[in-house]
Amino acid sequence: MPMSPGPRERRTEVARHRLDLLPLLDVFMVVLFVFATIQEQRLGDSTRDAEQLQQQVERSQGQLERAQQQQREHEQQQARRRTQQEAEQARDAVAMAESERESERLRKEIERLRESLTDQEHKTRKDLERMGLPDDALRRIEVLTRVLDKYSVIEVDIRGRVGDGDIIVHDCCFRADPLGDRWSSCGVIPQRFEDRMVWLDAGADGLVDALRKTKGGNAMTVVRQDQAVGHRIGSRLVEQLRERFSDQHFYVEEEAVLVDHCAG
Repeated sequence: MPMSPGPRERRTEVARHRLDLLPLLDVFMVVLFVFATIQEQRLGDSTRDAEQLQQQVERSQGQLERAQQQQREHEQQQARRRTQQEAEQARDAVAMAESERESERLRKEIERLRESLTDQEHKTRKDLERMGLPDDALRRIEVLTRVLDKYSVIEVDIRGRVGDGDIIVHDCCFRADPLGDRWSSCGVIPQRFEDRMVWLDAGADGLVDALRKTKGGNAMTVVRQDQAVGHRIGSRLVEQLRERFSDQHFYVEEEAVLVDHCAG
């Protein structure tokens, strides 16, 4: 029968078991250190990932805000463009309405002038008949009237007179209707070429406007000067008018004496 161990042997056995736990404790510590290292590395990776994700979120948020700002600016620009287009359309509508009213006014004015011309022609014929003119003369006047209805004829008279200091002054007078009695003064014609250019640029007291109002570009201007006019002022004026109105016809004539149609 085996003998049970004594107290000394039991203490030796317990001590041996205690010594055997030390290697296990070392292994456990190493495992804990490795595990802690892994966890720390994972935590660092997670932190970096979180920071990168936050940066991406901030970039995306910035891009979204810029896109929204661009969208708002685009919408504002479109609204301004629509407002501008609406304003332009309103102005065009107003201008068109004014143009239509002006066209209607001019049409009525043309009709009125045409009726007045017809009445004037009828009155002229009656006056000529009372004067006992032959029918042939009446027919010529009628033909001349029809020609003047399609062709503009302007008469310009230049009369010379002595002004202050014995200087010759050239008075200008014109008529846009050869069959009418209305003459208009075009002032005094300057003697120097440069001064005449300035005078013409300023309208020549209505003469330039009369020359512009032609009937389809068909126009003839007859410039007459009397013998008191010096320096061939009529011919030089015609040269300058031809440069300005190259599509019109100009003629210059000289007479001994011209009636002062613009007197008074």
